[in-house]
Amino acid sequence: MSAFQSATGFRQSSFEGARSEIRFAYQNVPFYGKHLDDAGVTPDDVTTPEDLLRIPPTEKVHYRRDFPHGVLARGKTLQEPLTLKSQSSGTGGERLTTITHTYSLADRMRATLQANKVLRDALAACRPHRPARYAAPNCSDVECATPFTTMADRMLPDGTLVLPVAHDLLATPAHMVDQAIAEVEQFAPHWFYADATHLAFLVRQMRARHLPPPPVTAIALTYTLVTDVARRQIREYFGADVPMAEIVSMSELGWVTVECPMGRMHINDTRFFTEFLIGDRPAAPGQRAELVITSIGDRLLPHLRYRTGDIYQLGDGPCDCGSDLPLARHEGRYQSMVVITRGSRRVLVSPRDVNDAVAGDLPIDAYRLHQAGDGSLLFEYIVSDGADAGAALEGEVRRRLTALLGDDEPLSVEAVSYIPSQRSGKFASCTSDLAQRLGPEMVLDE
Repeated sequence: MSAFQSATGFRQSSFEGARSEIRFAYQNVPFYGKHLDDAGVTPDDVTTPEDLLRIPPTEKVHYRRDFPHGVLARGKTLQEPLTLKSQSSGTGGERLTTITHTYSLADRMRATLQANKVLRDALAACRPHRPARYAAPNCSDVECATPFTTMADRMLPDGTLVLPVAHDLLATPAHMVDQAIAEVEQFAPHWFYADATHLAFLVRQMRARHLPPPPVTAIALTYTLVTDVARRQIREYFGADVPMAEIVSMSELGWVTVECPMGRMHINDTRFFTEFLIGDRPAAPGQRAELVITSIGDRLLPHLRYRTGDIYQLGDGPCDCGSDLPLARHEGRYQSMVVITRGSRRVLVSPRDVNDAVAGDLPIDAYRLHQAGDGSLLFEYIVSDGADAGAALEGEVRRRLTALLGDDEPLSVEAVSYIPSQRSGKFASCTSDLAQRLGPEMVLDE
């Protein structure tokens, strides 16, 4: 068995699907014909997973530059029936416009949900389909950052209501909060598809108004890494009986990863061919690597060896949940990795590591750890209403972070009343100017 086959939970049927995707893209997509020709590779050259390394990875810039005609299959247009055209939020830079068949997105969602049948069954019981979305405005292709839009203006074709919210989450004015709450009551959503920090903010606003939780059937948390701080607030408000799980979904590809009922994350390797790479080297279980993904069966806008910018830690062995989808813990995006040194060795601290260290038991509503370009660290946190913001809490926060980061890193810890959202409108729990400058190759070169 090759290194690729042993390291990535190799699925032969998905590899054959990737080979078919490569052949189709080479013959039918202008960009890919030139991309493979420039690399001196033909589809017939790809017979083993190692052969994939001969195809240079693709990145957002390729799809942004060549969209639409260069990356759409010949004969396809932006007016194709049963398609969804969307834009990414711009977390990694400029926004990316993409188009996908709606039935492909639905199929990928169903396949991913095989790792969480509790959530799958809860969503299947939602008839008619009536979700409410609460996330950064850039995550939706409707205008939701102004109070002057109506529910009809923000209703998506699939029946999703996008709730109003300011571009800067914690600066959302009271009248927009009241508008969102009123719309939740009027719309009566069956489930929430939301950013965890955004939904936790809305939960705090509902609690401050002494309102009962909406009777939703399920909650899918996505868009940014879910912190235990946000999860605790949502769980306490909605109760333990409402199925809730973290999802990793991409504008370009749809659902990719889901949290199972055991609290572990599984990646959908039946609708995608997945590679976890440190440079050109496949990662072993326990290592952190970038997800490089190839779509399967996409005859509209296929993706070959697409660099996602998402960092995962590979799991090992089967999960007690019974799913055969591989274990892969989402650690965050590469530009959110904190890079520290221990002796002569570079060590990565991921947003997931920070979440595990901070945990969810402290009276904190939201936080952010930021690393400046010089490596210095600032941890800002917002204390929950009614909690003591004194030295004891700050000391405990510092103790937990020091246990993770070590004593040598310059760390400031501050209780604040406000933390701004990012330029994309998302609220990230970790940001790193240093990782952004280094790039994924240097970040992962541990």
